[in-house]
Amino acid sequence: MAGSLALQSQHWCPSHVQVTVLRARGLRAKGKHNSSDAFAIIQLDKERYCTSVLEKSREPEWKEECSFEVLPDWLSAPREGAGQEAEKELLITIMHRSLLGLDKFLGQLNLPLAAAYQQKGSSKAA
Repeated sequence: MAGSLALQSQHWCPSHVQVTVLRARGLRAKGKHNSSDAFAIIQLDKERYCTSVLEKSREPEWKEECSFEVLPDWLSAPREGAGQEAEKELLITIMHRSLLGLDKFLGQLNLPLAAAYQQKGSSKAA
């Protein structure tokens, strides 16, 4: 019992993931003036964060941070077998803010959380 408790305490697992949205490049123009009014939506499970809207830009730079709570099993590699929950992904969606009508899709990045955690040596995902 004491040996397994000591082994468990040696395996550290983060309780949160911090995301920094730096910039987007090469966005399509969806608004007037051959540009976009871009913002990013970052989502992990049911939590979401929206950046500010950067107007008239096709290469917005937000440099905004957000943090999400994670459960330990979200960071382990998915196991094969029936009934397994899908692997958790950090989803980043770039949108154009439309003043009239629906916002317009500009791009998206899906980052599997377990894969990013396994690459501990890398601090840059995309």
